[in-house]
This record gives sequence, structure tokens and C-alpha cells, in this order.
Amino acid sequence: MIEIETIFEMFGGLAILLYGIHLSGVSLQKILGFRLEEILTKTNDNPIRGLTIGTGITAVIQSSGTTITMLVGFISAGLLTFGSAIPVMLGANIGSTITTQLASFQIGVYALPILTVGVVIHIFSSGKIRKNIGEALVGFSFLFLGMNFIFSSAHSLSHDTLAVNLINSFSSTPFVYIFVLAILTLIIQSSSATSVVVVALGLTQAIDLQIALFMILGVNLGSSLKVIYIGAKRRGFLSDLAITHILLNAIGVIIFVMFFKYFIYVASITSSDTGRQIANAHTIYNLVTALIVLPFVPFVVKLINKYAPKGEIGELKFSYLSRKLLYTPSVALRQANRAVVEMANKTSEMLEMSRVIFFENKIELLEKVENYENDVDEMTGKISEYMSQISQQNLSKKDLMKLYSLMHSVTDLEHLSDHILAVSELFVELKDEDIEFSEKADRELTAIFGKLRIMQNLVTKALEEDNLHLAHEIIKHENKVDEIVKKSYSNHLERMNKGVCSLEKGKYFAEILMNLERIGDHSDNIAYAVVDRFRYK
Repeated sequence: MIEIETIFEMFGGLAILLYGIHLSGVSLQKILGFRLEEILTKTNDNPIRGLTIGTGITAVIQSSGTTITMLVGFISAGLLTFGSAIPVMLGANIGSTITTQLASFQIGVYALPILTVGVVIHIFSSGKIRKNIGEALVGFSFLFLGMNFIFSSAHSLSHDTLAVNLINSFSSTPFVYIFVLAILTLIIQSSSATSVVVVALGLTQAIDLQIALFMILGVNLGSSLKVIYIGAKRRGFLSDLAITHILLNAIGVIIFVMFFKYFIYVASITSSDTGRQIANAHTIYNLVTALIVLPFVPFVVKLINKYAPKGEIGELKFSYLSRKLLYTPSVALRQANRAVVEMANKTSEMLEMSRVIFFENKIELLEKVENYENDVDEMTGKISEYMSQISQQNLSKKDLMKLYSLMHSVTDLEHLSDHILAVSELFVELKDEDIEFSEKADRELTAIFGKLRIMQNLVTKALEEDNLHLAHEIIKHENKVDEIVKKSYSNHLERMNKGVCSLEKGKYFAEILMNLERIGDHSDNIAYAVVDRFRYK
């Protein structure tokens, strides 16, 4: 009978290994930071380079799922095309086998020395990067420590006749191993962890090479299911890349099952050690699959674009503000900028609706202005929270200035929308009270609205294009708005003194002028925030 201590040891080892993969991966992403964008964006139109980069990055961060999730974010940000991301994804599959290779060399003996070095570096270093290096070493030590426990429990299982018979009971129907390991990989959410278990079972002779290779095929199929599960859970739809991932792995598994006798032969001649044979088979599967698919990438892109179901991405508010992008700060910052531009477009539409309410007497638009203002408030919360998370990452001076600029812009856009709503409500009150301004007052408001509309369009473009020239144009227009408002106040007082304008009309007109001036001021603030971005360029 399987001893309870052995079960605890196996699952405890898995837990430590999974935490080690997570800790080392997160720490290394922090160290790489914005360099990940620079590296990944060099893959365009060069599939071999993409394959190499995908392999290297995943070998470092220890998670193909994380790499693929980042690729989805990069595609949505417009930094990568779907076609150029496929070779990187294939490389990620190859890179994910590094953990299996490490396990096959049984290097768990180095766990405690690495842990000691990592803790010392983390505790006694002051800089963020050095602390992250220490944290990454601690993660690697946990990874190796987890391997030790898994190998120890596998050794115990190999001496348990009941356990060995249970594991090998499906040897006559080996496809069961593919299914079971695929589900196990989906549950554990780590192909690296399940492949280490397979290596441990093979190395201790609990399973033979044939069963181990069927299990490895299941691990690879399960890694695709994991990516689809993450995509559906976090994004609400399946990305083209996730669909491609499972399609290609399913085809790969079918091909390797068809030529299984050659697969087992090649694996057997790579080493005399069973653990090494299993690890090599894992790498061979992903390498051969990648080389088969690589020439057909253009065809795969056409196939997926034509037949893959598309999610309703537009209905997902700010789905592109992905937490997975936080360790590539420049990409996360670009997505935050995208959200701020969307917010600016919203306020521009509000301003136009406000103008229509007054000049075209369409008071029913007030409800829409109110809804837009609520949307802007919601945007402010989501974008501010995301930018707060970005600020905790390692940022270059340039990106830091851009982040501060966006933070100020979000605040000003929120205040700007409040003033637009206030003006709109005043316009509706005027219509309800049947109050009309003089023809001259209407012309003055027309002139102010004209300038503000120009400023709002320039604000959106300046934020979107990071355009210093447009920012200066906004400042010039704001000066003009101040002049018109000042002149309007003067004319208003003159009309009041002459008795042409009633006290009630005067109160409304002054309040409208004040809110319109504040709209211009906040647009001006955004312009200066854009100017500040260039201070350290």
C-alpha cells in the first residue's frame, strides 16, 4: 500500500517546485523589464530569430504559458503581428523543456548552496535589480529542492508493488496516459512540473520508456489546454495564438503517435540513462514540431484568420490592460497610454454633445453626457490602478516621465469631464427656464466652443502620438480661449450695466463661462504634461 508520507512528499515537492518556477520567473521578468519588448519586437519577419528568442526567453523565465500570454498582449498592443508571434510561440515550447533537462541531470544537490547565495544577495543588496537577482536564485533553489522531494517520493513508489502496478495498469492502452497527463498538466498549470514527475518515475524504473513517452505527449497537449484556460479566464475569449497553440500541438501528438516506434528509438539512443532519454524526448518532440510547422506559418495564419472564432474584444473594457504586461513596463505603459487616449476621445464626444444641447436644442443628449461622465469616472479608477502597478516596476527615466505625464492627464481628463457635464446641465436648465442669451453672447460662446473643440482634438492626437508640437499648439489655443473668456466677461458686465442682460441670465452666463474656461485650463494642463515627457529625452 502507498504510504501517506510518500504522497505528502510528492505533492509537497510539486508545490515547492511550482513556487520556485513562479518566483524565479517573476523575478527574472522584473530584471529584464522593458528589454523584453526590445527583444521580442526584433522577431518580425524572421521566423528563425523568433524561434530562437522564444526558446531563450522561456528557458529563462521557466514558463511557456507566461511567454504566450505576453505575446497575446504584444499582439493587441500592435507590437507584434500574429504571424511573427507563431515562431516565438514554437520557441517557447522548446524553451519550456529546460526544466525537464535540469531534472534529468539530478542537480538538486545544489539547492541549498543556491538558496544561501540568493538569500544573502536579497538581504544585503539595496538596489532593486540585485534584490531581484537574489530572489530569482531563491526561486531556482526552491525549484531544485522540489525536484529532490519528487525524486525521493518516486524512488519510494518504485519499491511499492501496488503503486507500480497501478501506474502501469494501462500499458495495453497507452493513449490513456496521454489523456491523464494532459488533464494533470491542465490542473497543475505547469508542463514543467508534470514533465519532472515523468522523468522521476522513469529514472526510478517505476515506468518504462514507452509509457514515459506517451506521458510526455500528454504533457505537451496539456500545456496547450493550459494556455486556452488562462486565455478564457483572464481575457474572456480565446486568442488566435491560443487556438494555434492547441491546433499545432494536437497535430504534433498525432504525428508522433503515428511514428511512435521511431520516436522511442531516437529517444533511446540519445543516452543510456532513462531520465535523460525522457528529457531528450521532450525536447525532440517540441523541436521537431517547430521545424515541421515553421515553413507553413503563412498558411497557418490564413487558416486561423479565416476559420477561428473571434471573441467580442471590443465589448471587454480595457481587456488590453493585462497584468502579464507589467513586467514589460514599456509595453504596459503603451497600453495605459492607449486607454488614456480612449478616455480623451470620450471627453471630446462629451464636449460636442454639450455644444449640440445648447445650439441645436437637443436636451435629450444630457442623459448620454451623464453616461459618458460615469464611463470616464470608471476609466479613471481602472487606468490609475494599472498605472500604480506599472510604477512599481523597473522603469527607465523616459518611461517614468511618461508615466507621470499620463497620471496627470488622467486626473485632468476626469476634471474636464465634470466641467463638461456641469455646462451641459446648465444648458438644459436654460432651455427648461426658456432663457435665451443675446445674439452677441451666443457668438461669444460659439467662438469659445470652437477653440475648445480644436484643443480637445489636439489633446487626443498629442497623447496618441506623443507629439510635442501639438502640445505647444494646445497651449497657444488655451491663451486664445482665456482672451475670449476675458473679453466675454467684459462684454457681459457691460450688458449688465446697461440693463440689456437680466440678473438671472447673467448668473447663468457667468457660470457657463467659468466652466468653459476650466475645460480649457485642464486641456492646457494635459499639454504641459505631454511637454514634460520630453524633459529627459
